[in-house]
Amino acid sequence: MAQKKKYRRALILSGGGARGAYQVGVWKFLLEMGWKPDLICGTSVGAINATAIGCGMNLEELIQLWKTIERGRVFRISILRQILHVLMRRGFTPFFDTAPLKQLLHERMDVPMLRHSPHEIVITAVNILTSEIKFFNQDVIDIEHVMASSAIPLLFPWQYIDGEPHWDGGVMMNNPILPALERGCREIIVVLLSPVGGSRLPLPRNRRDAIERVFEQQLIGSYEAFLAHLAWDYKLRQEQNFLRNWTRRAWNLNDLRLVTVAPQRMLGFHSILNFSNRQADNLIREGFIDAKNQLASFFDMKDEPY
Repeated sequence: MAQKKKYRRALILSGGGARGAYQVGVWKFLLEMGWKPDLICGTSVGAINATAIGCGMNLEELIQLWKTIERGRVFRISILRQILHVLMRRGFTPFFDTAPLKQLLHERMDVPMLRHSPHEIVITAVNILTSEIKFFNQDVIDIEHVMASSAIPLLFPWQYIDGEPHWDGGVMMNNPILPALERGCREIIVVLLSPVGGSRLPLPRNRRDAIERVFEQQLIGSYEAFLAHLAWDYKLRQEQNFLRNWTRRAWNLNDLRLVTVAPQRMLGFHSILNFSNRQADNLIREGFIDAKNQLASFFDMKDEPY
């Protein structure tokens, strides 16, 4: 009988569009610290980064990928198509065509290499018909799965997997931490792509600010819900001495190290689709600095923060 693989470390990469370059900066810091995850879970752009790492893309290749991605290599807008859609009253038509992204992924990702990744890679998507969250690992992940996980509703077209339509996993689980808990990981680093929840922010000044705040809260909603459940579950078991196997999602907090890394500033709506060298360069740098500062105690670092 094959020995069951032991999991200790997990890296969780959230969704957030073009903000995904931030995760590359965090990954750079983790590599410098020699911290290697057994499991990498990703949703949406996090699924793209997770799969790229699983395909054997090294740090420099990952940085180069982000610094060379321009909007035209991710999606294109067909004004004529939208006009025809309105005039002919056709069914649902997304705003953007993501054929360029699909071509880019085919060019850069070595899927056969993914099958032999030293990390388990898990990405998520949502079945549109059943509203179920689906998890796929490196044994089955193909370009269609990555495209489905990053298919932002309304903006990008949904993708078919095994004949079923799927779109962005971030709709229901933007911070896919569940696979890490189910595999018994004891060190979990979650990379968020929103500053909301990480620091105290001022009240919205106008409607735009309010809408932006709601959007940012949606990005971290599943993670906040998980933390609330974690606190409730721990309190319940402490007070009533519940058995550890009371639920398959139960875990022992005594040896679970769970930390997050998140941006320190509001990035704005435009950052979601701003695939540009300038933004990528800034976010990679910020991701590295934030990881160094925010993970200092996690790694017992003695250096002064930047």
